[in-house]
Amino acid sequence: MQRAPLTTEQVQTMICRVAQSCPITAAAVKQVGLPETRAQTQGISTFLRVICGQQLSVKAAASIWARVEAQFEGDFAPMRLLDLEPEGWRALGLSGQKTRYIHGLANALIDGSFRPGDLPHMGDEEALTHITALKGFGRWSAEIYLLFAEGRADMFPADDLAVQKGYQMLYGLDERPKPKALRELTEPWSPYRGPMAMFLWHYYGAATLDN
Repeated sequence: MQRAPLTTEQVQTMICRVAQSCPITAAAVKQVGLPETRAQTQGISTFLRVICGQQLSVKAAASIWARVEAQFEGDFAPMRLLDLEPEGWRALGLSGQKTRYIHGLANALIDGSFRPGDLPHMGDEEALTHITALKGFGRWSAEIYLLFAEGRADMFPADDLAVQKGYQMLYGLDERPKPKALRELTEPWSPYRGPMAMFLWHYYGAATLDN
């Protein structure tokens, strides 16, 4: 099965479909507009980018990723990743823990225990399980990859702090919803929860700028 990242047109169309049956979403779309996609390529480069972005702001993650890209000049062969010593990764802005995650990814690619080329042929849960078997890749990391690189439109990274805050603000909740509760709350958005996560990022970002 072939999979491709969602285009901006697809993302916006899916959000509008949710808005047709959700007046709160419709009003928010009129207020802040629609987001653009954040499409990523399939394969090792995006897995590296996910590691770089863990627990960082978008701006900080982009800065580190730019340094990593410049270091490797786009050639992310597993052996090249292993050849760079921890000091080299630290100079690029990555912690020792993230360096270990990167080395674990490289070794899994070399020994064949992780096969990203098989992911497009897997169902959602099987793909999540395959990715989260990697050290350092929790559900959030797996969902981010499957949403942005493979265009799986119902992937919803409920562990994401900005997604939680975006939902809280959108619905005027007193408290930020926990991941399990948020997955249940957003079931009516299925099968378009991925684009709606993008909208929550967009909505939260717009509200933050206004303040």
